[in-house]
Amino acid sequence: MHELMLMPDGRLHIYFMDVGQGDSALIITPSGKQIIIDGGPAEGSALAEISKHMPFFDRTIDMLVLSHPHLDHLFAFPEILRRYRVGRVLMTGEQATLPRYQEFLGLIKEQRIPILLADPTKDIDFGDGITLDIVWPKPNLFGSTSDGNNTSVMLRILTASGSIFFSGDAEEPEERAALISGADLSATILKVGHHGSKTSSGTGFLLAIQPSTGVISAGKKNQFGHPHAVILNRFKGLGIPLRATAWEGMIEVEF
Repeated sequence: MHELMLMPDGRLHIYFMDVGQGDSALIITPSGKQIIIDGGPAEGSALAEISKHMPFFDRTIDMLVLSHPHLDHLFAFPEILRRYRVGRVLMTGEQATLPRYQEFLGLIKEQRIPILLADPTKDIDFGDGITLDIVWPKPNLFGSTSDGNNTSVMLRILTASGSIFFSGDAEEPEERAALISGADLSATILKVGHHGSKTSSGTGFLLAIQPSTGVISAGKKNQFGHPHAVILNRFKGLGIPLRATAWEGMIEVEF
């Protein structure tokens, strides 16, 4: 019976997975395609979380999205590539010496998985009423290096009945760049940037998105104090309710 419950039901499901102090979300489209945005940290098992929401006989994932090459966002990805057939990978192509990232790139090359570089001029249509709208960054990062956070892939998942904005660990400089670009940032749900850090979620950025809900992915009693009191107060002041994996565990949203 459990496996039948996991079959496509004509709805979009977003699972903000409880992976501790990091990020990992599983999106299942109305026709049953799977997109994974980020792969969480070492201590949180994104792989175990994913298996709870996919039928055991389904060994394919249509797309992996790596917002930026930091360990709290990519740890599970090499293991996912070993266990599932992955259709394509969306990323910035930024350089990083992190061994886990190099392992991930090596497996992509070995398995000949197509890489899509984030490009705001190129949306990705999943064919069942779901579109990935790449908001930022501009596609000039391949081979460049930075601290990673401010080159995070920012994207919106668009559906007929609502949209979800993912901003990785983008901080205020990248938020401002996205604002200046003139891109449409509006979304029903915002995956709050950088685990609720006070360096993200600028007021102008939030006013442009105008989400009805914010979702924070952060670990219970994490060492960074995320989500920060400044951010909690900012959302409260703007009348945007917040949910957090640190408070609730896994959070599911359905359209």
